[in-house]
Amino acid sequence: MEGCRFEGPLHLRYVASEGSDKDSGKLPVSNPRVLVVVEKGGEIGIVEEFMGGDGRLSYWTNSVMEVVIGEEAKVSHSYIQTQSLSSAHIKWTSVRQEKSSSYDLVEVSTGGKLSRHNVHVQQVGSDTITGLSTFHLSGCDQTQDLHSKIVLDHPRGFSRQLHKCIVAHSLGQAVFDGNIKVNRYAQQTDAGQLTRSLILEPRATVNVKPNLQIIADDVKCSHGAAICDLEEDQLFYLQARGIDLKTARKALIVSFGAEVIERFPSSDLRKKVELYVKKLLDPEVEMDM
Repeated sequence: MEGCRFEGPLHLRYVASEGSDKDSGKLPVSNPRVLVVVEKGGEIGIVEEFMGGDGRLSYWTNSVMEVVIGEEAKVSHSYIQTQSLSSAHIKWTSVRQEKSSSYDLVEVSTGGKLSRHNVHVQQVGSDTITGLSTFHLSGCDQTQDLHSKIVLDHPRGFSRQLHKCIVAHSLGQAVFDGNIKVNRYAQQTDAGQLTRSLILEPRATVNVKPNLQIIADDVKCSHGAAICDLEEDQLFYLQARGIDLKTARKALIVSFGAEVIERFPSSDLRKKVELYVKKLLDPEVEMDM
């Protein structure tokens, strides 16, 4: 139905209720698939929340979401993944945007022994807006992986991608492979990509591959990547104002991910995710669930 607008978000909660022990030789698998079609002038907010009980149980979630966004339609997509630290979580998100449409993804992923999100966005009309904001936290022996591709085929396309990750364990790993392709007829495109990674342990691993392919000649495009530990001058700044080193480190680590968390459109969701991330980084934090 054209022009249909949802007042509140569509909240999809996936709960893994079955799992197996490591030595059982079994791996329960779930394959949820969702198709969202937003017709011309429509507007909807979508919240996907993946949860998973006991952290010792193993299972595999293999999820797909396809989103088709009509002309002048808008989709806000919030995605939170906090599944078992013994699970495998593979997620595909495929988006097709028509003329003057808007798609905005905000993602926080902290769960899974192996977690990978594949995002593919195709702009098939002019004056189209795409935003991807993602935050991954590898707080133990786990791998957090994001593979994304944005394809711009028409004039005056606009895209912004911000990816941030923290690896807080010596055996933790993070992967970012982001591709933005500006094809021949996508003139006057404005595309930007930035990935920033924070490594808190000496043996932690981060692999990043930002990739910007430009075939058009009248564009404004940029990309960048940074991998580092906490900066000494930032710690010194806080300590010079009477804040002890431990508290200063906690504040800087939490604020690193807050830039993405603050982009969730729902204030309740922002508070919930912020508290959950703080708890993962500092077990002394109390939570009211």
